[in-house]
Amino acid sequence: MAAGQFKIGAIIQARLGSTRLPNKVLMPLPIGSNETILSQIIKKIKEVDIISDVIVATSKLPINDRLEEYVNSLNIDCFRGEEEDVLSRFYHISQERNLDYVIRFTGDNPVVDTVYLKQFINNFFKNKLEYSYSTNLPLGCNFEMMKSSEIVQAYENTEDMFDKEHVTPYIKRNAKKTEYFLFNNICVINNLRLTIDYASDYAFMNLIYKMLKSKSVKSIINLIEKNHWLLDINN
Repeated sequence: MAAGQFKIGAIIQARLGSTRLPNKVLMPLPIGSNETILSQIIKKIKEVDIISDVIVATSKLPINDRLEEYVNSLNIDCFRGEEEDVLSRFYHISQERNLDYVIRFTGDNPVVDTVYLKQFINNFFKNKLEYSYSTNLPLGCNFEMMKSSEIVQAYENTEDMFDKEHVTPYIKRNAKKTEYFLFNNICVINNLRLTIDYASDYAFMNLIYKMLKSKSVKSIINLIEKNHWLLDINN
């Protein structure tokens, strides 16, 4: 099974209604630039040639109108669906796009390490999996991939709102060929957060962008090992 034979879509969940850090996906990264948290994610995903489609999935709530306008300005499609039923968004996107496989991203995780992402995708196809989730990378950096047929099964069979909100719990429970892919040779720093939930996360990520040219996971870990004070901000 070769990845190039199939249509692989990256779906990025995003919204502007975060209570902890409103509008975070449109905040500049780094500060003072024309890039945003969301655009940085999109740029990294587009570096992976075998991903044919990149789509942002948000809800129909009016608060997300500005998000749709911004995404369209990047020449990226924005799908709008139900607020709580995120699974239905993934279902409709995968069907409308005729996707064979879907990789799930969220709009508050700007560190997309393409070296690891390619390894993860290649392993998925090598082992002919239906669902896979990576482990051992910092919070906000792991990957999740599934066959579109598994999304269909979940959409058609679950009525559990937890399953619908979080997209993959039903798939994790029911897919027949699954694998938790462990990234080896990673120095694990306990409680390292490379996601953006709070203002402190945003401040930390801006420091990373200021101090590093390469935003790979290994580069960030090496930086923190030499500058432990960064963890005071990160935690």
